[in-house]
Amino acid sequence: MKQWQSEQKRYPARLLAIENPEAARLLQYLLESCGYRVACDPAELPEADFLLVQPGCMPNRTEGLEYMLLENSGRMTESISCPFRYHAVEYETALPVVPGAQRVSYSVHSPEADVFARNIRPNGYGVVFELESGGIVGRVALDEEQGIRPALVAALAAIRCGIPFARVTDALNEIPQLSRNLG
Repeated sequence: MKQWQSEQKRYPARLLAIENPEAARLLQYLLESCGYRVACDPAELPEADFLLVQPGCMPNRTEGLEYMLLENSGRMTESISCPFRYHAVEYETALPVVPGAQRVSYSVHSPEADVFARNIRPNGYGVVFELESGGIVGRVALDEEQGIRPALVAALAAIRCGIPFARVTDALNEIPQLSRNLG
């Protein structure tokens, strides 16, 4: 008789194609702080939960890869034929969305966006704002105001990947402390 052994099903890795390098860096930190394995090279795909690449470096349609989220400025949207689930864009833009993808948005101006920064104000260490998504609000502090848009992209991608909102805000709040301690 064969002894019972648990068998864990391996889910496909999820592809996140993020154009903004700072947003990609924040998203990688956020996912890794939640215990996920993040690869930035398609050769490392078998061991990864997420493959995080620039849109121009996406692998062709790959077996065992879920095309989760694309964030780009719209320059290559027409040439992308991968079946992405979500296409993240700034709310105020009228960028075309990849065919078959759901448009998701972020904004520093419009509360109608899926992820929104409001009450942006400077403090002694940088800038503080309220991150809102689906009516849930959390406070985030960053080193500089230029970091808000990348933080919104990272938050939007993480939330769409199933990371709890509270963990997203916690991880974003760890970023300024890390850079102050390292700098």
